[in-house]
Amino acid sequence: MSNQNNKLTTYVLGGVIGAALGVVAAILIDRSAELNGDEVRFTGKKAGKTAMGIIQVLWSLIEKGV
Repeated sequence: MSNQNNKLTTYVLGGVIGAALGVVAAILIDRSAELNGDEVRFTGKKAGKTAMGIIQVLWSLIEKGV
């Protein structure tokens, strides 16, 4: 039962941290657009680049066994 409890804690903690990082990323994107005097436009190209960056970070964490 303890092992299952640890897994649940890990998943919940990972989800909360991931959500917090997503909110911070959205705030940074919004602020960078405001500094440039632009509107926030999240194009498909920008979404693809962001997704690939996230995948690269996750892949490096998986390979290192973190």
